[in-house]
Amino acid sequence: MARSTLVSAPLLAALTLASTAPAQQQRPMVEYAAKFVCGSPPAVAAAPVAPGRYFTAINVHNPGERPIGFRKKFAIALPSERAGPISPFFDAKLGPDQAFEIDCADIVGAFRPSQRQRLMKGFAVIQLFDTTATLDVVVVYTAAGSTGRVETMDVERVPARRGTAGLPPGLPDLVPVGDSCVRDSVGLRVTIRNLGTAPSGPSVTTVTFSGGGTVSLATPPIPAGGSVVVGPFPIPPSCFSPDCDFQITADATGLVVESNEANNVAKGRCLG
Repeated sequence: MARSTLVSAPLLAALTLASTAPAQQQRPMVEYAAKFVCGSPPAVAAAPVAPGRYFTAINVHNPGERPIGFRKKFAIALPSERAGPISPFFDAKLGPDQAFEIDCADIVGAFRPSQRQRLMKGFAVIQLFDTTATLDVVVVYTAAGSTGRVETMDVERVPARRGTAGLPPGLPDLVPVGDSCVRDSVGLRVTIRNLGTAPSGPSVTTVTFSGGGTVSLATPPIPAGGSVVVGPFPIPPSCFSPDCDFQITADATGLVVESNEANNVAKGRCLG
């Protein structure tokens, strides 16, 4: 107790705060920052861009052979070297060879009405935490003049850059338990675990049996670190030859954005 009197109150408070404040965990990630210009400038002499109406369409494509989960946000840049508002992150997911478009309506809708302006310029930031995967990000810019028709168009491919970022608040990670056969007179029952740091929403689990036959069943939400048993999945008699091999796919329809999209499949065998 005598030693504690040598520490000043402000210093003691600072040390206490530093010891209790959680350190933000960093994680490698791949990031794309796409410029956008949406809307029309105000009718003033010092307008930041030429009179007209500007449109941006950001096309995102998954060239890989497995689903990719990522997150996106928008940062507004204001004139006169002023920093603008930043939207929250939004989770997104694309299956193999799928693509979607982020347009001006999506960007404007990410902000509160009080943050929206007649002309919105800034960056769409896409963060991909699976550093073994890549995305194709291509932006199409168009502008219309007084006629309302397109007068200029440009297409730009956005390069990826690697760095680190604070982990998102949490994502689920659904993993099927394979290498086992739990069955009764009705059918096969499989276990789906959530190894992530956030609860998952409802999903679909699919079991494909050798010799033909695929069954899909609704799967309830799973808390972080929890698991559920899904089934029964009726086993077709033709599967036994003499044993029955099967493959389990968690989140088979891609409803859940996960921290790891590469571990959704497991295999098992029921002895004949």
